[in-house]
Formats: sequence, C-alpha cells, structure tokens
Amino acid sequence: MSCPLCRQRRGKRLCPAKGVAICSQCCGTKRRVEIDCPPDCVYLGGAHAGAWEGRVAERERDARRLGPFLERLSDAQGQLVLLSLVGAAALRARRPDLDDRLLREAVATLHKTVETRANGILYEHPAGNPRAQAVARELAELLEPRDEEASALEQPKDRDLAAALLAVERAIDATLTESLGPHAFVDTAARVAGRLVPPRAARPSRPLIVEP
Repeated sequence: MSCPLCRQRRGKRLCPAKGVAICSQCCGTKRRVEIDCPPDCVYLGGAHAGAWEGRVAERERDARRLGPFLERLSDAQGQLVLLSLVGAAALRARRPDLDDRLLREAVATLHKTVETRANGILYEHPAGNPRAQAVARELAELLEPRDEEASALEQPKDRDLAAALLAVERAIDATLTESLGPHAFVDTAARVAGRLVPPRAARPSRPLIVEP
C-alpha cells in the first residue's frame, strides 16, 4: 500500500494521527508540521527522533528565507505574512499540485488586486493560470474575512495586506534562486506554520508567536 501523503513510497509506519500506514520519509519530515502527532507516538522518541530533533540547520534556513523580508514590516504586516504561511501550509495539504511557482503567481495576483483596491478601484486581477486564481481566492478568504461575523477590527488595512503580500512574493522569488526543488518555499511555509502557537489554519483571535 502506498503512502497516502506522498503517494510515491510504500507506507510502513502506522501513524496514530492519520490512522493509516505512511512512509518513513513523510513521517520524518511532516511530523508536527503537517501531522498532529500525539505525544505518545513511538516515532517521536528513541532511534526515530533524529528526523525531528536537531533540525537546527533547517530552522536556520527557514529564518534566512523569511527574516530579511520581515525586518521593515510593522507588527500588523508581519502577522499577515505569518497568516499567509499558515494559509499556504493548509493549501499544500489539500492541493498536491501546489509548488513555489504556483504559490508565487497566486500571491502576486492577490497583491495586484489589493493594490488596485487601495487606489480606490474594485477589480479582481485574473491570474494566467486558473489554478493560481483558485489559490489566490482561497488565500484572500483567509486574509480578508468578509462574513457577517467578522468585525471591522479584523479587516486588515489594504496597505498592510499589500506590504505583507509583497514580502511573501519577494521571499518566494529569493527561494526560487536557490534551485533546491519546486517545493522549497512551500516546505518552509509548512514548517513555520507548524511552529506557530497556537497552530491553526484559520484567522487567529490573538497574535501568532513563532517558537524559537
């Protein structure tokens, strides 16, 4: 039976969180990031812990990919960047086709729409790729709650949202120059989202905090 997470390798480890057998690579890289592991899972300790513990280099690389683009942002803008990463991680779990270039096109499309709106024109810019358009709309739903329950205070200012989206766009561009695979930034987004407190794929009711 193939691993239901990657659909490439054979599932050999029974995952208590998923209730199915997954491959050892997905277990090692997705635990506590995409998988809500119970604390008593046998693969979190002992000989299996190495894939999770000691991933200092990986965390440092994630920080280098994001840090330079967060430095000049306000707190509100920084929170929107983190929320964008949460959204990207959630989309990745639902869309196996989501890679860095598709995410970049979606973020750039949403950025154009927000900037146009900030100038007083309501117009949804279309993406060249229908899949990117769908991703852009899903991100917009997360970043801009428009239902009746969303208070005015929860609505981000267009200038803050535009700055946050531009920062994400530039971070993706920088990651693409690393040539480390089609999912390098999406993987970073998933890892960072997994370290957010509290971890959730919905708009937080309080500021997000990234664990060191």
